[in-house]
Amino acid sequence: MVPYIIPSKEKVLIKIGEGGEDIPSPTEFDIFVWNVFKGQKLHLFENDFRQLGAGKDFILLQEATVDQRMPKLWKEDFATYEWHLAQSFHYKRDLSSTGVAIGSKLRPQAVDFIRAKTRELFWLTPKLTLFNEYDFAGTKVLFVCTHVLNFVTLKAFSESLYQIAEKMSHFSGPIVLAGDFNTWHFKRYMIMKSIFRDLGLEHLDLDDDGRFLKLDHVFVRGFSVVKARVHHTVVSSDHFPLEIRLKL
Repeated sequence: MVPYIIPSKEKVLIKIGEGGEDIPSPTEFDIFVWNVFKGQKLHLFENDFRQLGAGKDFILLQEATVDQRMPKLWKEDFATYEWHLAQSFHYKRDLSSTGVAIGSKLRPQAVDFIRAKTRELFWLTPKLTLFNEYDFAGTKVLFVCTHVLNFVTLKAFSESLYQIAEKMSHFSGPIVLAGDFNTWHFKRYMIMKSIFRDLGLEHLDLDDDGRFLKLDHVFVRGFSVVKARVHHTVVSSDHFPLEIRLKL
């Protein structure tokens, strides 16, 4: 018997907190991207998250959890943020959940998600992509946070990226796409870049990029890139956080 429950589509999305702060235009803003390893390193993770996430305009997380700890951290230390989370599954033992999340002081105009059509090998868990649309003083901007399939065939991996690209193709404005793409093989990396290049998205090269495996990536369209770096000394997750500054 599997140790988890997959929520129905109507119960995938949840919101924590209440945003609403306007972002002036034109503007520079900071983005923080991190696979947080479900916060398993407890206080070490919480300290890093508080320090590195502080002041960021948008925070995009993979393996975010709705448990006794992470939402408390959001509510106490990021009290002015509105968090939207797409839940992949609930653990049966305590009904905590995990998935992808986007947090910002700005309230999104629309929130949606897609599930990959294929599930992970062995555990059979789904992977999700979250789509939040924001209004920047009349300009619609799409933020996409994804956690891409890992233990699947190259064909299934490619199909999951085309599924994400197809949904983004209906949006004509600026886009930020970021997350854990599980590009542990060169073919995966090249397929990923090709699919999103066809949508006019630029793959960002990151400063201080000391990663041996480059699993996490950021793509943008319609922005000037001011800064893009990796926090490669962080040890509170099995992924390094990414920090991006963009100008619209």
